[in-house]
Formats: sequence, structure tokens, C-alpha cells
Amino acid sequence: MTTRPTRVPSRNGPRRWLRAIAAATALVSAGLFSPATVASTASGAPGAGGAPPETSAPTFAHSYLGGVSGPRPAENVDLAGTWQFDPVTTTTCTPGPRPTMGPMTCEDTPATEESTTIEVPGGGWLKQGWDDLSVADYQRRIRVPDIAGPQATKLAFGAINHRATVWVDGRKVGSQVTAFTPSVFDISDYVEPGSSHLVRVRVEGRKALIGDDGRYTVPEGASWSDDVAQGIFRSADLQVFPAVHISDTFVQTSVADRTMTYDVELTNTTSTARKVRLTGTVDSWNDENWAYPAVPRRMVTVPAHATKTITVGPLSWRAGSESYWWPNVPHRSGYRAQLHDLRLQATTAGITTSRSRVRFGFRELAQDGDHYELNGRHINFRGDSLQGANYDNIDHHGRSDAYDTLPGFLEPSQGNGGWPQVVDNYLRLNFSGVRIHQIPATPYMLDVADARGLMIQDETAIRGSNNRQNFITGRDNMLQHTADLVRRDRNHASVLRWSQSNEPVVGYTDNPGAGAEFDEALYQTIMTMDTTRPISTDSAVDATSGNLAHANYTVFCHYADGVYPAAYTESVCNGPAGKPQGQTEFVWPGDNTPQGAVWFASGSLRMRGQGASDVRPYTLLDLWSSVVPGVKRTDINVEWGYPTAGLHPLYGEDNLSAPWANPHIQLIQNAFNPVAAVDTGFWNANKISNEAGEWPTTTGRVSPGRATRALTVFNDTLHGTRVNVTWSLHVGTSDGKVTDHGTIKTRIALGGNRQLPLAFEAPDTDQPLYLELQVSKPGEGVLFHDDSTVYTVADATP
Repeated sequence: MTTRPTRVPSRNGPRRWLRAIAAATALVSAGLFSPATVASTASGAPGAGGAPPETSAPTFAHSYLGGVSGPRPAENVDLAGTWQFDPVTTTTCTPGPRPTMGPMTCEDTPATEESTTIEVPGGGWLKQGWDDLSVADYQRRIRVPDIAGPQATKLAFGAINHRATVWVDGRKVGSQVTAFTPSVFDISDYVEPGSSHLVRVRVEGRKALIGDDGRYTVPEGASWSDDVAQGIFRSADLQVFPAVHISDTFVQTSVADRTMTYDVELTNTTSTARKVRLTGTVDSWNDENWAYPAVPRRMVTVPAHATKTITVGPLSWRAGSESYWWPNVPHRSGYRAQLHDLRLQATTAGITTSRSRVRFGFRELAQDGDHYELNGRHINFRGDSLQGANYDNIDHHGRSDAYDTLPGFLEPSQGNGGWPQVVDNYLRLNFSGVRIHQIPATPYMLDVADARGLMIQDETAIRGSNNRQNFITGRDNMLQHTADLVRRDRNHASVLRWSQSNEPVVGYTDNPGAGAEFDEALYQTIMTMDTTRPISTDSAVDATSGNLAHANYTVFCHYADGVYPAAYTESVCNGPAGKPQGQTEFVWPGDNTPQGAVWFASGSLRMRGQGASDVRPYTLLDLWSSVVPGVKRTDINVEWGYPTAGLHPLYGEDNLSAPWANPHIQLIQNAFNPVAAVDTGFWNANKISNEAGEWPTTTGRVSPGRATRALTVFNDTLHGTRVNVTWSLHVGTSDGKVTDHGTIKTRIALGGNRQLPLAFEAPDTDQPLYLELQVSKPGEGVLFHDDSTVYTVADATP
């Protein structure tokens, strides 16, 4: 139960300079806020001890975060800037015996802060200092543009966590519950074009949406973290569309049939049925000259006050496989995937033409029995799980909302390569894919992955691990969030799988409503929105718990064989028979240790050798936090020790200035390389390493004369089965005198690996022997190189 005792102060409280901004409202005329004026006033406002703060509150408004695709409004007014802000309710929650686990006891009190101002989007209210706030009102005056002909006027927020209720001039428009996805309100019936109106938005954060059992009724993503974005964040816009307009488009491609089809939603906000002419074109984002299908014209009648969906296609795709979307596998510097633009226009007599642009990739991922196929070719996933809540922990003008505010997740800026560098880092590590774990990515992040060829597993914010989400009382919110996320992201070429939840059932908790019926409801919700991608669940129990009898669904296990916490594992799990298998969380919480860094490599390689469809140690950010540029290891308190300070990632920019020269990073690169070639016995002997994370710790042993070793060679590429392994044996050092050498030419099926014998003449010497291995493919040059394998000659003369 929630109670209402005396208010417990927040950990930090609102920043004092934010209170000073309230004085600036006297400078704002007619209720219209001027961000420049208020920011100027704030910059001179007294802070703690009377000293002015270094900067005013950053707005963190970046229009590109919303992505390149979507309907185009006729007029767009950016509402980013200073809004009136009225805290309403403060909620403090006390956990049970474990700080990040189980139901909480929460106490609500009326907020004591006076009316002030806040920056929108600004990373939300948590980032701006309101730690314990659960309910607040945002308010500002808007002026509505007037376009030619009837219009639809919408308030569009990039993201609101979690329930938003909108009033215009005191009249209630409606309420929505969202989680990390857009919140859009049609206010056409409440405003007049060319007029000024007062908008109020009441936002209830996750603490306001805790049930009587002490669990959240919304999918809030990271129940263990106090730093997840709350309030309005990402963007705020006033959008004006023609009264009859394109409201959504979904492009579906089939490599098997070589066709494209698209669904178009047409919305008519007028009181009469309207005839609409729909036209369009397809062209190349890469400025290539593909033989595109002609987009046929369609005449459609849309009923009054209704939305109608029409399907166009299938249209024949005449371009060859070079026009398909392929991931950057193997890694090529500067690679850009092939992408295409569908541009549509909807024209109605007397109403301005509505336009939409969707960037898409021509590709198809299918779950084919026990494996996946991309564009008809066997593919295995190797990668990481990016947990955004860990980066929310960083205090960059306040904690929270890293994806929208931290430079490493944004466009490149001076001294910071931004999110494009992160994607390049993943690809350079030879990761083929990343699960965006629990905190959904921004559309911009997916845009970059689309263009650079990084495969994405898109995951909801539904989480059972901490026993803090109620899947019964929050069921409708969970299902709506799932639909919202799929609808938002389904045109992204890089999104190849949906992860419908994380650890919904765990052995040590009892999440209300968890089980097969809830899993099936999530699956059906996704299928209603998108039938073109496989669906999976990441499970904390085993790979059979939560299995559903659908050919495009599977379950991947975490921490196999009870190996938790922090122990070596190489199990691919006993998953559902005839479905893809693999282990998709392991190593954690030893992932920020030197020995855990080796397990990242050695365990992953051993799973690959067993034919795992997905291998995903958890999590790279604990090992190398500055995979996101600009991050120091001391910026982050890792999840295992959260919220206690002092437990940090292994590497960051403060202690790893040259990551590609680091032996742990190099070892991971080799273990994840799509055409890795390794001495099987040598890697097996060294897989555990030691607490210092040394590699190798054990030499292989050979006798003088003819020696034979077993190599494991992989072909996790998508083109070509011919693989050449060139080897040389060096005496004394890895670049010492060559005593033997040769080339093995073989064929390996796509997505497969082979055991090959390597025979060489070992000299009778007391010096170590180093095996240098290189793998190439015809026309592609050297794709793999390693010289870390070392042998001791057993019978060497003293």
C-alpha cells in the first residue's frame, strides 16, 4: 500500500539554479516562453553559496533523434525550450532486503516545490534534479500555424515516461501511457489555426504507476536503476498536417519472392468522406541506379473521421542481390549498406498534398528450423547487449536519458565520434549484432545501424529479472508498449529480430502474470504489427522455459548450467528441439575483471564451435565502457554493485587510450572474427586464463619431428564457401625465423565451421614455437590474423 507520511527529501533535490529560473518568467510576455531569454537569465542566477552556475540547463534538443523516416508535416513548430513546471507529487520507495530486487514500499506526499521552469526535452525531469518526483505538470502557450485548407494539428513528444494527460485551454484532450516511444495527441478539435492556446501536460512517472503490491504497472526497462528517464524527453513538437494525410507506412520485402509490398495508413480528420490519390516513387539512398519497380497510383476513399489502411503490391523487385541490405560482415572500414527510399504523396482536392518518406532495406531474415537465414543464407549472430541504463548513471549535466543527451550516443561532435563511432567499434570487434537491452534505442541510433550494417535485436522494456513489474495489473500497458515499439521500428533494415521480453520468468522471483499465456499475448501483439521477422525471448531459467509452438519463435538461455555468478561457461544450452540455440548472457558479473575479459573471447569461441546461432556475453560496457566515446570507467557504477559507488568497468578512456592495441580487445576481435582459425586444443587449454587475465597461460606441447594439430576454422560470412588458411611456424618469437609454413585450401558452408588437421615439422629446440595463422577468401584479402598460439617442444635437448 502507498501511504502519505511527511515527505522524505530527495537524494539531490532540484538544482537551486532551476528555482532561480522561475524569476525569469516575469520577462516572458503573454505566456509565451522564450528559451533564449530565460536561459540568459538563468546563467546569471545565483547558485549554491551565491556563485553563478557554469551553464544554464541544456535543452538537449536534437531533431535528428526522431529518425529519417515518417510522415512529413506541412508545418512543424519546435517546442523545445523553457516550459512552466509544477511539481505535484513526490514518491519515495523503500526496497526490501535486496536494494534492487522485489516489491517496494512507497510513500506519496504532495510536492513542496514552488512553480518553476524546466527545459524541454532536457533529458526529462530526473536529469534536471527532481529525483523523487512522480507527478508534475508542464505548461506553455503555443501558436498554431495556419496552412492552406483544412488541417490536423498534433502535439508530438518524442518520448514520455509514462502516462501523459493533455489539456488545451482547460479542456481535456486525453491520456496515453507510453514507455520510451512517441506520445502524440491530436488537438485539432481544441485549437484554431493562427491562434494562441495554453497547453498543459500532466506526466506521471514510473513511481506514480506502482500498484498496491509495490510493483510497476508499466514496462520501465531497468527496475534496478534509479536513473531511467522520467517525464518528457527526446523532443517536443507542434505538427500541422493536411486534414487528410499519410499517418504511417510499413514496407515489407521478400527476398524469396523478390517482391516489395507496403501498407499505407491514410487518416481523414474531416467530417466528410474524401477521395485520395496516392502516388510515389522508389529511389536509392546510396545514389545507385537500380531498376526499381514503378509505384502504381491508387485512388482511395477514406471515410470521415477515420483511418484506412491500403496495401500496395507485391511489386516485382528486379535489382539483384547487390541491392539487398547486407550487414558489414566481415568488417570493412567505411562500409555503407544499400538502402532505398519510398516517397509517397497523398493528394485530395482542396487539401494540401501530404508526403511521407520511408528509408528501408531490401532483406529478409527467417528462422529456418534450427538456424536463421538472411537473404536465403545461413547466418549466426555474435555480439553484445547494450544496457542503456548503465550509461544513464553518468552525470552529464545530471544523470539519466543517456541515449538523447550523452555525446557518445549523438551525432559526432568536436572531440567525440558519437554513436557512429560506437557502431564502428562494435563492427571492428567483429560483433555482427547488438541487442538493445531494455531501454529502447532512439530512431537515430537505428538509422546509423541501418546505414553501417550492424544487425539489431530490438527489445521491449518488459523485465522480470527484478520482480518489480506486475504483468497482470500492467498487462495492457505491456502489450501497448510492445505494439508501439514494433510500429515505431519496423521499417529499420537493421532490426532483424524482436526480443519480446527479458527474463520474464526467473527461478528466484515470482512475477505476477508471468508464464506461457503472457508470452503468447506478447507474441500475438508483435505478429499483429509485423509478420516479417522472427521473435525471441531471453530467458533466465533455461532455453525451454517459455518456448512457444511457433516456427518463428525461440528462447535463448542465460547463465547456463547454473553458472552464476561469474564463472566460465561454454554451453549453448539444451534449447527447444529443432530451433536455434545459443547462450545470450554469460560471464556477468565477472565481466569487469581481467579474467572475465578472456571469458568473453574463449567462451564465445567455444560456443561458436558448437554451432550456436546466437552468442552474446554480458556485457561489453562493463569490460570496455568507452566503447561509447567520451566515457571514463569511473563515470559508471556497474549494475552488479549498483547503487554502491566504487565498482566500475575494467576499461574506460581514463585507462585505455589505445583500445585496438589492448590484448583483451584483440583477443575478443579474434574470437568473434567470422573466419577465425584457431588451434582447438590450445584455446581449450587456455580458456579459463587466470585472475590477471593473461593470454596464453599454457603452451601447447609438441614433440620434435612431424606434429599434427587440430584447427577449427569458421565461415560466418554471407558470401563464398572457399576459405584459405595460411600458416607459418616461427622459432623464438612470433616474428622469429620461419621453420615451416603452408596453405590449407578448403570449403566451409556459410554459417558453418570445420575441424582441419595442421601438420608441421617441429625442430628440436628449447625455444618456443609460435604459430602464425592467416585466413583469406578469394577477392577479399586477409580477414583474420593471429600469432598468439605458442608451443613448447617436449623432447628438446637441454
